[in-house]
Amino acid sequence: MVSVTEWHGEKAAVLQNSEASAVVLPEHGGKVASLYEKAKHFELLFQNPRGSFKKASLGDDFSKYEACGFDDAFPTIDSCGICIGGRKVKYPDHGEIWSSAFDFSTGSDCVVMRCKSKILPYIYEKRVSLEENGIKCGYKISNTGEDPFPYLWAFHCLVNIEDGMGLLYPDGTGVLVNVQSSREFGAAGTEMPFTGRFLSPPREPSSKFYLKGKVREGRCGYEYPAHALRAVIEYNPDALPYLGFWCTRGGFRGDVNCAFEPATGFYDNAASAFGRGMGSVLQPSCSVSFFVKISFEDM
Repeated sequence: MVSVTEWHGEKAAVLQNSEASAVVLPEHGGKVASLYEKAKHFELLFQNPRGSFKKASLGDDFSKYEACGFDDAFPTIDSCGICIGGRKVKYPDHGEIWSSAFDFSTGSDCVVMRCKSKILPYIYEKRVSLEENGIKCGYKISNTGEDPFPYLWAFHCLVNIEDGMGLLYPDGTGVLVNVQSSREFGAAGTEMPFTGRFLSPPREPSSKFYLKGKVREGRCGYEYPAHALRAVIEYNPDALPYLGFWCTRGGFRGDVNCAFEPATGFYDNAASAFGRGMGSVLQPSCSVSFFVKISFEDM
């Protein structure tokens, strides 16, 4: 069932069945603001600590707004400049989508959203549907212009941290690359063998690392033993071959959350990923389609 209502003062599409519910905010970048497992009364997503939402404009500083729930970072995470068709285009902080207002419609079990870019010739489409025990987000991004453009799409889904929480990595994880200098993990660029020290969220004020190389499996997630519940993320590994992990324990605005971030590039910056040969390019008159699914499982 899908209903359109208000949630924290914002227009929202609420999807629910007997097992789960989700709240989508089309006018705030299509943000999934809540994903709730009913039987165990469990909210997966980090909630807005400010209580209300501000309307962002293109190019605004992401840190000044509501870093909560599940946003899409596209066409970059870090702001950068890229030459496209002979002109310099600035990709804004955390991309363009999070600050965009989507046109939307609802079906019996889904919300369908669409927006047109203000900086590049592309159309961004997102379909969120509630499955038996979670949600599935399907994407289609179409280049309507005459020039190819590099891009980075990242799953920017912030979840709650709890004591005893576990992290689930894709099969074949071997080496991690630290991308943010920290006391525990050393300088940016340090390579670290995957060991048990990474099976729970780090204790650093903030940290981020990527799996080295492309993933073999499009599956990761979180375990919450106190709730006997697992949240599993599944996605197309061919479309999203790189995987980052972000964690803040107060180091970013005092927030406490973490996020596995399947992505199209390595890492965070569309321009540098493209320069390394580990980015993506959307060709003229072409589109890219992929999905991300989040499911609850009993432990």
